[in-house]
Amino acid sequence: MKNLDIKLLSFLLSILVLSACNKELNVYPTTSEVDGKVIVDEQSAFTVLNGIYYRFADASADRNNVPSVEWSDVNEALPSSLCGTLKNSSQYWDPSSFNPQTYGADFQWVYGYNIVNAANGFLKNVAPVTAIPAATKKQMIAEAKFLRAFGDTQLLLFYGQFYDVSSKYGIILRDEFVTSTNIDLPRSTVAQCYTAILADLDAAIPDLPALNSHIYYANASAAKLLKARLLINRGAAGDYAEVISLTNDMITNGPFVLEDNTKDIFLSKGFSSNEVILGVQPYPNETYKYKNNQYYFQYPVTDTLVNLLKNDPRNQWVYKNAIYYGTTTVNSFSKYYSGDPNNPSQTPLSEYSYAFRLTEAYLLEAEAITLANGDLSTAKTLLKTVEGHAGLTDFTAIDNTTSALKLQVLAEREEIKNFIGENGADWFALRRMPMDTIKTIQPLLKIKDRFLLPIPIAEITENGSMIQNPSY
Repeated sequence: MKNLDIKLLSFLLSILVLSACNKELNVYPTTSEVDGKVIVDEQSAFTVLNGIYYRFADASADRNNVPSVEWSDVNEALPSSLCGTLKNSSQYWDPSSFNPQTYGADFQWVYGYNIVNAANGFLKNVAPVTAIPAATKKQMIAEAKFLRAFGDTQLLLFYGQFYDVSSKYGIILRDEFVTSTNIDLPRSTVAQCYTAILADLDAAIPDLPALNSHIYYANASAAKLLKARLLINRGAAGDYAEVISLTNDMITNGPFVLEDNTKDIFLSKGFSSNEVILGVQPYPNETYKYKNNQYYFQYPVTDTLVNLLKNDPRNQWVYKNAIYYGTTTVNSFSKYYSGDPNNPSQTPLSEYSYAFRLTEAYLLEAEAITLANGDLSTAKTLLKTVEGHAGLTDFTAIDNTTSALKLQVLAEREEIKNFIGENGADWFALRRMPMDTIKTIQPLLKIKDRFLLPIPIAEITENGSMIQNPSY
């Protein structure tokens, strides 16, 4: 990991212009500082905290050295390509043929540890500072712990045997800023990973606000939804009941509500939608995601998605027929794009991204009810509510289902359709399905070992304490 950690040691902490103590994420950090006594007051603390959000958004200079948010590469395109609903037109990300040197195998590894490292640097340096109001400092620490939990969750769900709490194949748990003396660490057990992540979330939730200053900053609902996402993947005793409790609390008591028409979030409302719990703010005037999806057709949808959306009104806007370089017809991914796919011109929301939406709470509650052998009528109502907001009117399949397992699969199928190219929830949902059902959606995912990505070759080469995932 030494090569990767050179990047981590460049902890992006500073913003060239930060007026007063207003933490505005649309002005991203543009300089780098290493770990040190960089937090001295409230303003510098906000600056450093913004550096963690910078990593969360995966912000950097693109291939043309233009400042861009690249969340779409790591959290939209990669997981949906693994799921089999998008495909990389340059290189198809096939879970059966991934290896430690495959392009993209290290995306989530670098991304996750960048977030964790930035959070660790903040937490270390903010602790001794007394020149920050107590309530403000408490909330900033909660935000940093939420972001560290998010980074660790991504790492565990992509690289660790998240489905087996007895497994030794967890991730590297880092709670200190990376230095030359602590780079090489062994993997923790899966059980230890869950304990550490849940401890961060349980510490963060009570100290996060119901609504933050902007929707691209963490709030209590985002932390609750991340915890529900984590627990439904662990599936230990009591986890499904807690998922139900967390999500029901969000739906019943939280400040967020479902958008009347789901497509309005992506095509007209953006962060003004009351369904968006945590958004990912783009740079002003950036074009990275638009160019990938509309200009270069980098991630067209697959026949799998077309079949999933058969007789579904989302097939009118999630993808559109387009001519690829004047010769080939493709199904252009247009979930974020309201314009003409054959005459592309950037639209206002084509760069926006969404880390958490309330829809996920409805679907996770419905799924958890089926897994906990709960009241199927309640689960059906939750699922029909989501599908109704997506424009569906025929609920025959849901109404006629008497099997908890079949209803579980219907909820997971809806998660795949609802979250394609958005936040990885589709890839997580696919792997919770029975193996026979998984193969009908992603036939290349043939064995459970391939639920995980390989540990990147740089980590294996440089870290003598690291062991590779099985089957790689």
